[in-house]
Amino acid sequence: VNDIAQAFQATWQRPPTAQELQGLVDARVREELVYREGVALRLDRDDPVIRRRVAQKLEVLAEESAVLQAPDDAELESFMQQNAERYALPAEVTFSQVLFDPSRHGALLEADMQEALQRLEAGENPQQVGDRTQLPTQVKTIPLDLLARDFGDEFAQALPGLPVGQWAGPVTSGFGLHWVLLSSMTPGRPASLSDVRKAVDRDLENERRQQAKQAYYDQLRKKYEVVIDADLSTAALPGAQQ
Repeated sequence: VNDIAQAFQATWQRPPTAQELQGLVDARVREELVYREGVALRLDRDDPVIRRRVAQKLEVLAEESAVLQAPDDAELESFMQQNAERYALPAEVTFSQVLFDPSRHGALLEADMQEALQRLEAGENPQQVGDRTQLPTQVKTIPLDLLARDFGDEFAQALPGLPVGQWAGPVTSGFGLHWVLLSSMTPGRPASLSDVRKAVDRDLENERRQQAKQAYYDQLRKKYEVVIDADLSTAALPGAQQ
């Protein structure tokens, strides 16, 4: 009854009235009676929804056994080193770009791009050169993985190979061809724990949960003799390839 009253308080920010509390208690009693009668009639058997729910609850209990104590820095550092590639910090670039859409220029694409390159090298404002686009002309320091999200993988992979401080290209993206002025390029590097602590902490906890769940299953499996009464090599669905 106290639990019911506290749950009401947490939801409505006030204690229940006597009438409300009586109604909540009556509802709980009704639920318990119906549940017990359903179990007595074996209605919980062979129901895929109930099976999955019970299995999920048990797996959660197994997972929780692995996260009772927070990992210390030594454990986090060790896990990070074991998965160094996962946490490596990507290269970062700062650049300006001018886009040319091949469909707009047709046979004049190469000539138009060469004329634009001469204007850019002469110091003309990049915003006055090339095709109008929603892409930013100037991009401040951005990691290559985020750059790939905006410009595509091919474009992002090409930038670290460009010379710094001069217009170069053309660089291909899903939008067309670009002249690119790379202003700076910081190579990728291994992460320190301070850089990625939250991610390492989250991933280590998740791995511990998965390991605990698997260990629980392995122990559980030893308690049962499992008989699969079918030839799996010939048990395909009708119409499926054998």
